[in-house]
Amino acid sequence: MADIKTILRELSVILGYILSKYKLKFADDYIDVKTYLEFIRKYCKNINECNTEIKKIEAENDFIIHKDIIKNGLKLGKLLFERLNLEGDIYWLGSKVNSKYPFDIKIGETGISLKEDSYILKNPSFSDYLNALVQPVQPFKKIHVFRKFAPNEFKDWFDYTYLKLIEEYNKHKINETIFEYSKRGTYIKKGYEGLLFGDKNNEIIIGINENLDEVSFNSRIGGNIFEHTVSKWIKENLEKKDAVYEKFKKNCSVKAGENLKNYIFENLNINLNAILELFQIYDKPYYFGKSYGKIFLYKVPSNTECKVKLVDMEIKVPKSQLNVYFTFEISNSNGLNSIIFRVECRYSHGQFKGVPEAKLYYTDNINQLKNLYNVIE
Repeated sequence: MADIKTILRELSVILGYILSKYKLKFADDYIDVKTYLEFIRKYCKNINECNTEIKKIEAENDFIIHKDIIKNGLKLGKLLFERLNLEGDIYWLGSKVNSKYPFDIKIGETGISLKEDSYILKNPSFSDYLNALVQPVQPFKKIHVFRKFAPNEFKDWFDYTYLKLIEEYNKHKINETIFEYSKRGTYIKKGYEGLLFGDKNNEIIIGINENLDEVSFNSRIGGNIFEHTVSKWIKENLEKKDAVYEKFKKNCSVKAGENLKNYIFENLNINLNAILELFQIYDKPYYFGKSYGKIFLYKVPSNTECKVKLVDMEIKVPKSQLNVYFTFEISNSNGLNSIIFRVECRYSHGQFKGVPEAKLYYTDNINQLKNLYNVIE
């Protein structure tokens, strides 16, 4: 569920639109919680379906600490009405987005997406990128970027980590705690036959001579316990502390990046629409507004109005994290625009836990999208 700031930011845009459309005013400059919700309930078609979010607002005594969020939302809502004057019912979709479109609000048949002060666009899996860039005969379902593109270096990285755990085993006495994460009640202990990974509900033993590979190690321990034992232990004992560990991790990232780049350019076969979806351009135009700080309103073109070309890929590993920079040329009615986005390949929930994510960011502030989208003055 969204936090109170996001809820108020989106609903305040709706309220600003309502006030302008129906020529309504407050008695004074201060808006109380009850009045705020009365207007929303009266004019927003589906608001009664959003009970959990509304209860969050009702729990507020006043809006003093959120006054700037509400003020900016009202401004953007007013701008929406003055520039677009859309017909049809008003729906709030931000709490229950169930389509491929990033709409937070819908007025009639027109979708509106609202952005905050964020550089992140999406959090796709790496298989999404590869399917969009090379279109293999059998689409990738799930790609572990290190296992696939640097298997030997990844093995070295994991094997060293596993070895350090065994060293910890040898330093401790039987039944002694090697590591404890009190917040989750998880632990690593030295058992008679091997390492014990567990919490209050479950305990897994890994025999001291089993010498598991990374896949087997993950599956034996399980995601939740793995994250709060192995991954936490690595963070506290190896990350940014063990130079050899950092070297293996960096070698893996560099090799994976090099092989990934070679693979893509050797097999390049762009799916235009899939790439444009990374920029949140779809098969029909829509609007997106920004009410964080300055107020902006853009019209996003449809994918039929755009052409795409991948012109460069750059691999950067500043410390040990793999960053892939894609440079695309996108042409539409605004001309030819060169746009760079960065994909950060990392374990978001702890080292070696599951499959690394591939977070997608713009390298430029979102205000610069006017070069690709159409600004509504």
